[in-house]
Amino acid sequence: MQLVVATLLVTVTFAAGFTLPGGFESDDNSPNKGMAILIRKSAFRAFVITDAITFACSAGAIFSYFYMATNSRPMSYQDLGYLWSLGKVGAKSQLVAMSAVVIAFVTGTYATLAHSLGLAVTFCAICCISFIMYVWAVLRPVCWICVAKK
Repeated sequence: MQLVVATLLVTVTFAAGFTLPGGFESDDNSPNKGMAILIRKSAFRAFVITDAITFACSAGAIFSYFYMATNSRPMSYQDLGYLWSLGKVGAKSQLVAMSAVVIAFVTGTYATLAHSLGLAVTFCAICCISFIMYVWAVLRPVCWICVAKK
């Protein structure tokens, strides 16, 4: 299941890298033909950076999961420990990628809605609050387990 999620994240971020928010300059007489229209906006730059982070982390998770699948029969406890740590790296990379894709979505949409500031801020608030609630709901049991162990 983790491999499917990581692959979907790579696919989405790859597509987002070529179909940038706001589109491209298409005027034949412009010296910036083919360049992103929103390239000077900070929100667009944040989108590009978080999209790259998502792509890199998802690709790393895919490589980790793929390597684990090809070495499904460890020969020693050391191999088993390595595969176990590789799975943890893949899961953490995927968690970073999932967080970054939410930020990329918010910043990309904000960059395109910047002319309607009220709508852009409302959209960002809804997305950020929802994301924080989901993360809190997922991590709350983990935090209680850590506290109980101490």
